[in-house]
Amino acid sequence: MDYIFLLLGSVIIITCFYFIVSPFFNRGGESYSNSGETEAEMPLEMIYAAVNELEMDFLMKKLIQDDFERMKKQYHTLAASYLKSETKQNRSQPKGNRDLDIVDREILKELNKIRKTKKDKG
Repeated sequence: MDYIFLLLGSVIIITCFYFIVSPFFNRGGESYSNSGETEAEMPLEMIYAAVNELEMDFLMKKLIQDDFERMKKQYHTLAASYLKSETKQNRSQPKGNRDLDIVDREILKELNKIRKTKKDKG
């Protein structure tokens, strides 16, 4: 009877050990990409989220105005360069003129927003 408990206990311990250690040896890795479109939009969304957080910090008086303007300008420049690189990738892979026009319009909108904020501040 003792051998049955020892065998059952060993199986339970080995199973628990397997579930604890197996994630460390997973080679496949988890992929968070659902589609190519989501991957392309995610960094841009992260940049805008950072800008929103920066604005909240400024409104809460955690940042001085000079630092806020400098960091916001860096994020806007980063977003514009990201959109520009996206456009270059789209042009190297022809999908049609309609897609390129949409991306170009988005870039122009973002640049106009940046220019408008510069004019308002300056």
